[in-house]
Amino acid sequence: MNKTFNCALGQDIASQKARIEHYLFDRLLPMWRSQGIDAKYGGFFERLNHELEPLPVDCKRLLVQCRQIFVFSHAYNTRRRTEDAEAARQGFNFLCQHFLDSKNGGWFFSVHDNGTIKDATKDAYGHAFVLFACAYYYRAFQDPQALTLAEETADILVTKLRDPSSGGFFEAAEADWTPKQAVRRQNPHMHLLEAFVALYQTDTGIRQTRYRELADTILELFSQYFFDNSSHTLGEFFNNDWQPHPVKGGIIEPGHHYEWYWLLMDYEISRDTPLLREQADKLYQWAELNGIDTLHGGIFNELNREGDVLDSDKRIWPVTECIKARAIRFELLKEKTDLHKLCGQLDYLFANYLLENGGWHEYLEADNTPKPYDLPGSTGYHLFLGLMEAHRVISNQQN
Repeated sequence: MNKTFNCALGQDIASQKARIEHYLFDRLLPMWRSQGIDAKYGGFFERLNHELEPLPVDCKRLLVQCRQIFVFSHAYNTRRRTEDAEAARQGFNFLCQHFLDSKNGGWFFSVHDNGTIKDATKDAYGHAFVLFACAYYYRAFQDPQALTLAEETADILVTKLRDPSSGGFFEAAEADWTPKQAVRRQNPHMHLLEAFVALYQTDTGIRQTRYRELADTILELFSQYFFDNSSHTLGEFFNNDWQPHPVKGGIIEPGHHYEWYWLLMDYEISRDTPLLREQADKLYQWAELNGIDTLHGGIFNELNREGDVLDSDKRIWPVTECIKARAIRFELLKEKTDLHKLCGQLDYLFANYLLENGGWHEYLEADNTPKPYDLPGSTGYHLFLGLMEAHRVISNQQN
């Protein structure tokens, strides 16, 4: 069995930076290039087992393909390694060849391993990551097709999936864009905001203005409905009128508190103007007060609005979102306590989740015992973005 990285608390800045680079560029990326790319059909495998073998699920989701394109595009833009460029390009080509709906527009939810359609549903969450992947693919390769596809995707989302009565976007639609009935969620909207901000930071001219306007519509939803002023919490599930869902409306995920905080601050920096800073700070403080396991470390999966733990297990992605939030908070406020907290969360991640073979533990129990779970192809997005944000801020501190 692989051992986790040996990393005592209190690592200095240089050591933090070095181990981030080692895990991402010497372990995670080489592992996924060798084990996670389908040499026969192209694209990325959906998930691996802990022996780093592809699982025979005969499914490639839009979400996973786009997240992996992001990872390897971002990696190439950072290190300029040919092998990362090749991984990103083959993924982008597979995406365009097999997921694009030439009849109805938009992108299919999933395909079989060989690229034939498996699920023709149109999914708002998946389309958000098409936009996100296109932004980073363009940054890496200056391929104008990426910006064209992003513009076309944004157009059809607004035309076909926007809810004209209640605002926001429907969760999903049939292949012909007939909206499906579903519980409304903040999560797809958060990732649409992330995508619109990434495109705003990437594109220019009229399209840049449009992406800013689309991002601002998501901010309105956040301010009006997602953020609860009385409890300072972020709702997850809603009914059609954006009121808390009668059954699931009290579920709170502290990981999303951190993720929204980072997004709002990242957008604020881009706009060079305060944007919902007060609400963002309250989200962050609520997660710090209630979401952290003060006994064993880490972040609980779910709580209620009163701060009671509903799910004491600890998935990996809330930890990476906390790392992003603490990194950008230190960047903005320059408080040494935030840098100390950032390094402490990095220590926890390396000590409990990350493996020397490039893999990771997806879930921990409350006492940090790893739970049996495969390696989803979607998790690399969280690992790479979270650790690269920490690396960026730490590098600026070191300079």
